[in-house]
Amino acid sequence: MATEVILPKLGMNMESARILRWLKREGDHVVTGEPLAEIETDKVNVELEAEAAGVLRKILVPEGEYADVNQIVAVIAAPEEDISEILARATISPQGAGAHVGQVYESWHHAPQDSPQEEAPRKLDPRAIRERLRQRGALPATPAPEPSRTRIVIYGAGLGAKQLLEVTRHLDTIEVVGLIDDNPDMRGGEAGGYRVLGGFDELARMAASGEVDGVALSFHSEVRRRVHRRIAQEIGLRIIPLVDPRAIVGMGVTIGDGALVEAGAVVGPGTTIGEGVIVDVGAVVAHDCYLGDFSHLSPGCVLSGVVSLRENVLVGVGAAINSTVNVGRNVIIAPGAAVMNDVPDDVVVSGVPAKVIGESRRGEA
Repeated sequence: MATEVILPKLGMNMESARILRWLKREGDHVVTGEPLAEIETDKVNVELEAEAAGVLRKILVPEGEYADVNQIVAVIAAPEEDISEILARATISPQGAGAHVGQVYESWHHAPQDSPQEEAPRKLDPRAIRERLRQRGALPATPAPEPSRTRIVIYGAGLGAKQLLEVTRHLDTIEVVGLIDDNPDMRGGEAGGYRVLGGFDELARMAASGEVDGVALSFHSEVRRRVHRRIAQEIGLRIIPLVDPRAIVGMGVTIGDGALVEAGAVVGPGTTIGEGVIVDVGAVVAHDCYLGDFSHLSPGCVLSGVVSLRENVLVGVGAAINSTVNVGRNVIIAPGAAVMNDVPDDVVVSGVPAKVIGESRRGEA
């Protein structure tokens, strides 16, 4: 009975091996256990032994070629035995899917020259090699697309730009192409390793030419709100929300354009973050809260569940707001305050428990 000589798997990570040389020739008689060939794996050279006695009727992988694990490399049979069925299933030299990269390289490098007088080796063309690899199934038919990146500029080259650059440094989906600042003395200079490209007019030009996909704002307070609205109205360029991957954001959180969630912040499930909101380093927002447009949660503040902030609220460092409390627009909550009850519009509150201590002018342009 004809016996297929199979390339065995000799190691956990072995996928193929190279036939260094055949120790027997076609037509030679072999006995069980007799070495047939010397093969080269990625770690060691070993001998391939015959698993049956008979005649080495056919060598299917020539010396110097690669074979895949479990590929038929030769056939042992009786002298007159029909082996056509095995030959029909076997591949004389691996051409189909799974061809070894080294084999493709070798076959290309040693391909016959167009002119027998030409002695110089053929110059390898990487593009041609990749195409042959794809044809043989060793590479995908089309290269995997590069991850898309959003090209942005940062508006404001002052200290706030440092915060945004620190966030974008951890975001593979964002590419910062430069800075925008309305201070003419800063134009052409650098901040944080990025060039200051110009002011508002330069941003408008870049948006119109398609050089950028969006802008992030480094400003706080009223400047942030004013610049956000001017860009939206006059340029139409998207103000990109940024979420530091080192923050924790729960399920079902909605984040508006221009919002910023910094490292160490925790935002509970079901929370809505409005446009231009800043959730600063280490701020904690429990479930189902509402953060109105352009509000600012300072470092270390805590909002319990179902808290609602209207537009443009400033929550000071380390302040706490009790569950289900509603806070009016333009409110300033002093650092360390403990807000236990609802707060009306346009006031400043402070203390434990927090009380109204004055009028807020935060909403004035």
